Amino acid sequence: MTGFRTSGWGFWVAGGLFAFGLTSCSSGSEQQPLPHISSAKAERDVVDGQAKLTSSVKVTFDREFKVVPGDVPFASNFEFTVPLAEGGTQRVLVKTADVAGGTGRVIELKVDALLPQEATLKVRRSTFQAKATGTIETKVDSDLDKTLVLLASKALTPSNDSFLGEPETAAVKPEDRDDAAMRLALEAHMQQRQADPQTVQDALDLYGAIPQDIVTSPKLRAALAALTGTFAEPAISSLLTANNCTKRPASKIAFQLPPDNPKLLARVTYVGNGARVISINPYAEGERIEHLMPILAHEAIHCDQEDGLVEEVAATAFDGFLYLQLVAANEELAQAHTRVARELNVDAVGLINSGALVPESVGILPSVGVKSILPGSNVTAGSFAEFVVRAYPDIGQNTSPTEPLAATYASILAEVAGMPAGDAFDLRYLDELLSRAMNGRVLLTAITAF
Repeated sequence: MTGFRTSGWGFWVAGGLFAFGLTSCSSGSEQQPLPHISSAKAERDVVDGQAKLTSSVKVTFDREFKVVPGDVPFASNFEFTVPLAEGGTQRVLVKTADVAGGTGRVIELKVDALLPQEATLKVRRSTFQAKATGTIETKVDSDLDKTLVLLASKALTPSNDSFLGEPETAAVKPEDRDDAAMRLALEAHMQQRQADPQTVQDALDLYGAIPQDIVTSPKLRAALAALTGTFAEPAISSLLTANNCTKRPASKIAFQLPPDNPKLLARVTYVGNGARVISINPYAEGERIEHLMPILAHEAIHCDQEDGLVEEVAATAFDGFLYLQLVAANEELAQAHTRVARELNVDAVGLINSGALVPESVGILPSVGVKSILPGSNVTAGSFAEFVVRAYPDIGQNTSPTEPLAATYASILAEVAGMPAGDAFDLRYLDELLSRAMNGRVLLTAITAF
């Protein structure tokens, strides 16, 4: 697969409104010198924490000016030429234009589109000099480039037609149950991730130290050790030590049918002393360790015996965020059509097509203009959060206490994002946190993989 197709709908809206309070010059006066544009700065509009597909542009001139009254709406004196990520350019008209009060040098424009860096603004000379011909032109300064504008504007569709096809169960091979083979698989994974030598050694040492009576499968031991060096590394101590809300290490982490619901991929239950049991469905035993790592990172969050829908959204968002890092290190992961891989791949695309505040990154809340997080499918969920909630119809409560491990994950990512620490179960905070913590190179590599 070679990337995404864009789902097609137009988003350029042309129009013009009459400007208010314009200053005219008398017909008999000497024409003023033609002003030049000092800067044109575009900002995406954000309303109540929701990024919009509209822009405000502040155009600053090198001198004060007076506007010559004309026979057309004032906004018609301005237009943009916008480069497109798909190739070519798009002409974008201005919705409204107003001279900023008290400045005499600034015109404020409103545009029903996002404007990338290197878009060109054209202003008719006749705006300032009667009967003048031609335009004044300048490049637009923006925080977005044309690729980011594309990501922020449209839901992206996986290019593989079998992405949503019926998945297969990964076959279990002898090496999946071989201690030495799984150690080699762990080492190969760490090196493919380009982990530094000390991190590789730490993971290998941990693999040998994990109690086999608790983590019975060498593949699960490899997947747990592979969390070393990721933001989800604290899951290791949460599961293997008393450093968790139960004050006990997990009693067992194994491939076994989840109690009371054998269709689940994984589930946390508890033994008599309160210690956790992590049951991972046996159909997952043949999966790659990279497809098991997010599952362990997710289940480790569930510590207390209260679970709400917000907790599942947050846990799934964290495991999806981790998976995107893994896909960026090995794009082959996105090609797999096994049961666990399929679930992770769908969640990953849902994260990419969500995001309220920074829609060109990942997120969990609805992105403006996105009707379905999986275009071309029968999925009607308009956001990652909605998609996850629908997957847990048996959970009867929305909220539950914030789990300590989720708070730790959020704290680590907040440092990466340059954000203050916040509540991992506050979905607005989590939406912004994931979007700002996502590395642009990782995201674009993952998008290409899908």
